Amino acid sequence: MLNQEVKKYIDKSVLCWLATSNEDNEPNVSPKEVFTYRDEKTLLIGDIASPNSVKNIKSNPIVCVSFVEIFVQKGF
Repeated sequence: MLNQEVKKYIDKSVLCWLATSNEDNEPNVSPKEVFTYRDEKTLLIGDIASPNSVKNIKSNPIVCVSFVEIFVQKGF
């Protein structure tokens, strides 16, 4: 769940990292500049030059997203 504290850091972060894995469990991590949230359960991440990420998510929807507010060096 995206609580108020997490949303606050999403609003202040300019970059996130999206980690996915393919069918063979080979990892892929890529930075994303365009991201936000829609509600308490949904992140929106821009599909910009992300062919591996999109392909991986279609075959394995389990992902990890991390982001840091750079001025305080805290995030999720």
